[in-house]
Amino acid sequence: MQKACKNRIILFCTFIPNVMKKKSWNIASSTELVKSGADFFNRAYELISNSRHTIYFQTYIFADDSTGMETLKHLSEAVKKGVQVYLLVDAFGSHELRPHTIKAIKDSGIHFRTYSPLISGYHLRFGRRLHHKILVCDEEKAIIGGINIDNNYHLEGRFTPWLDYAIYVTGPVCEEITIMCKRLWTGKGYFRRKKIDAASINHLANHFIPVKLDQNDWLYRKKGVSRGLNNAVRHAHSSVTIMASYFIPGRKMRKSLQRAAKRNVKIKIILPGVSDIKLVQNAIEYWYPWLLRNNIELYEWNKTILHGKLMTVDHDWVSIGSYNINHLSHFSSIETNLEVKDETFCTIVKTELENVMNNCAIITTAANKKRLSTFEKFVYWSSFQTVRFLFSLQFAILSKE
Repeated sequence: MQKACKNRIILFCTFIPNVMKKKSWNIASSTELVKSGADFFNRAYELISNSRHTIYFQTYIFADDSTGMETLKHLSEAVKKGVQVYLLVDAFGSHELRPHTIKAIKDSGIHFRTYSPLISGYHLRFGRRLHHKILVCDEEKAIIGGINIDNNYHLEGRFTPWLDYAIYVTGPVCEEITIMCKRLWTGKGYFRRKKIDAASINHLANHFIPVKLDQNDWLYRKKGVSRGLNNAVRHAHSSVTIMASYFIPGRKMRKSLQRAAKRNVKIKIILPGVSDIKLVQNAIEYWYPWLLRNNIELYEWNKTILHGKLMTVDHDWVSIGSYNINHLSHFSSIETNLEVKDETFCTIVKTELENVMNNCAIITTAANKKRLSTFEKFVYWSSFQTVRFLFSLQFAILSKE
């Protein structure tokens, strides 16, 4: 026990100077993997109920359904206790919120805004979207992931929720998360990283977890998530495991994966067997032959819609959040992931991904060739070209906004 503590303190002393030097890493006192369904929503409702003064809730989809109403009930009860609640939803992703629901939200005392309204003056705005999903309470506890407020991610019983994940985190990094949410709430967008407080470091010296808050936002030239993922793959030594719901990798990621595979890094990718967007599903499958040629193992999840965005590298690095590995997330949407440098948390995530892969269909080169007719090859190719064109169009619209 004494030896383990000594090793942990030595690791702490060697890691923190680098943190302070780069001014990019922060620390957390705890991290937990959270799964869609009851696990996520029970945790979120508990955080809201126990909050004391401030809640920032930002999401892409806030549905006008039973899950949305239940969430609003908990937020309204927090307001009654004197908690300041700031709810920011994307105007496009949450366009189904009815006027009387929005009125009820505002009447309850919740501070409510839609991000980037589709109609602004005489302009239509389809470009930059708020795609991240964050709940942060009292600058102390937060949940970051890919789970929307929607029945698809909640209802259980005969209905199995879409497969998605988030991370529950506590500690100093939550102050940084709060600052980022405040900036988006006020419309300023860009946020400066909060320097690590020396007192907080000393307080957590016996128990800390290095974490890094990454954001992608093209407007402010922020590429933290995509850069973090690419760097992790480039420096991988033994293994890379990816769960990706809309996996259409750009040139940099393809190069990183290809080079890692040539270094004999074992790469596994969990992909959707069924998707809520058929065009994107076909575009994903266009890349199957290339991935298989590069000795990358492919697993298809067919039990439900796959919506998770996770990556583990080697034995001690995890990234989890809202970022999809495609050009839409890279160039258009506001995305947030949390990197975690911790062997214990990485082991938990890898075990969960192994359990998922055990329930997947394995895609081999022979099986893929067998199921592909000439017509299907054309469909996949044309789907990819269409998606690429739509991504380019989205980027062009964003550039003019």
